Amino acid sequence: MDTKKFDSSSLVDVESAPAAGLSRTMSLWGGTSLIIGCMVGTGVFSNGGRILALVGSPGMAMIIWFIGALVSLAGAFSYTELGMMMPESGGDLPYLEFIYRKPKQLMAFLYCWCRIVLVHTGYTAALGTVVAIYLKYAFPLAGAVLDYEEWVTKAIAVATITTVFCLLAFSNAIATKSTSIITALKLVIILFVVVTGIVMAAGGFPSVPNPSTFADSFAGTSTSPGDYATALLTVFFCYDGWSYLSTAMGELKDPQRNAPRAIVGGVSTVSALYIGANLAYLSALSASDVKGSKEVLAAEFATRVYGEVFGKKVMALLITFSAYGTCLAISFAASRVLFEAARREFVPFASTFSKLHPRFGTPFNALVLHYVMSVVLAIAPPGLDTFFFICDAAQWPVWVLYSITLVGLLVLRRREPLMDRPFRVWLVAPLIVIAAGIFVSVLPFTQGGKPALAAGIGLVCMALGIPAYYFVVYRPQSRGFKRAASSAN
Repeated sequence: MDTKKFDSSSLVDVESAPAAGLSRTMSLWGGTSLIIGCMVGTGVFSNGGRILALVGSPGMAMIIWFIGALVSLAGAFSYTELGMMMPESGGDLPYLEFIYRKPKQLMAFLYCWCRIVLVHTGYTAALGTVVAIYLKYAFPLAGAVLDYEEWVTKAIAVATITTVFCLLAFSNAIATKSTSIITALKLVIILFVVVTGIVMAAGGFPSVPNPSTFADSFAGTSTSPGDYATALLTVFFCYDGWSYLSTAMGELKDPQRNAPRAIVGGVSTVSALYIGANLAYLSALSASDVKGSKEVLAAEFATRVYGEVFGKKVMALLITFSAYGTCLAISFAASRVLFEAARREFVPFASTFSKLHPRFGTPFNALVLHYVMSVVLAIAPPGLDTFFFICDAAQWPVWVLYSITLVGLLVLRRREPLMDRPFRVWLVAPLIVIAAGIFVSVLPFTQGGKPALAAGIGLVCMALGIPAYYFVVYRPQSRGFKRAASSAN
């Protein structure tokens, strides 16, 4: 049976000359590093206590981590089919643009809107905050400085985001190499935690008392559906990043060969390490200790096993580098989505943000915009509980859009049966992700309090994208100044 290839020119009139886009310079390891770099941030080192507190028992917490791995693998396989059909940069943008053609480009615009306004900026701000938290854990503030603890945290977060911008803005090669190096460091850190847990379980640390955390694995398990929705959103945040290779698919060498290897290899590796790390935490810490650890779970674990000097200094600094690396990888992906959105004139002053720097070859202006928005979000929220709240708010539109994208995958199976599919995922995989997306999108509203507020912010952000779409895309006259600017160049 004859098949037809995806034609990117059918999507939208964007510049197609090689100089207009980013070149294919990313290797298989570079693609795998991008996925691992985006996935492995601070979640596995910080969120275990929160997940355990929500679901109530160690056994159920481990089930939640297993579900996160299953859904992430299902999503990764599903996105492999889409990515190999349409090997274009921009994340879900080219997929949604091709699948949902009426109303014209609405879903593609909403994807860009949510990613640019809340998701990528929120993640960057949150990760900058975590860098600050771990640095303060390693080097506690003293004396009068404590009176300004919140502003010290915000200042460190801004400094983190600033150095990330500098690394990304002046060289694509430096950005890719930095991501690869820090990704390798992340893997070493998690492997260290996993191996420590194995040695601990085998009795290799007789001086460390066995907390017998799994003696009654399911005692105290929560019966609230809202708790499970929030726990799943939290664990999905930890695993998020499995789709991020799609933001740079146009830069990947030989995508038909390398994309599935990078996606499946990266997600499988991270899933195995996450589960091993959480088993390790519970081998050395009691359930109450894990719940009370807040954002510094991994450092508390290392302190219990190796002592305060290693746990509160060395381990905390290593996790700081891990958080920094994820901030770097997320900002890299964010600039690519913004760059592709500008090429489609989805943002004001599109001709400015769709340009590559003439000397550095980077999407410099797109990075500047992402930097400014991230700094504002890092500074604006009051209090120091920014990390979890921003993550919850950002996750809501992420999972709504994941579900919409994979519903589109099913639509394509019916509408474009002859389209070339080098990889075809089992039907159950997208259905798992769609079901998970519906669950975590609806249930937070039934719980009330902060989970409902965070989900509400995500909903409002997505809803505000509709009037923005009307003025930016639907009404031709509202885009006249941008077209004039484009033609002037």
